[in-house]
Amino acid sequence: MKAGDLVKFGYVYSGCDLNHKTAIYLGKNFLTRDDGMVIQNHKVMVTGRSSSTIIDRGLLRFLKVIK
Repeated sequence: MKAGDLVKFGYVYSGCDLNHKTAIYLGKNFLTRDDGMVIQNHKVMVTGRSSSTIIDRGLLRFLKVIK
């Protein structure tokens, strides 16, 4: 998956607002904590929303690239 890909979330869990949503994958988004540890997150722009959403790497398994 690379920045700019159109992706679709599968079923994540009951009540999750990302279930079966389409989004544009914007790439990795690193967060550096105060203690110096770097957390690797990812950023997506869900279609129909005006701001991006940050997801952790655990949600990548629910993403599928749409061709």
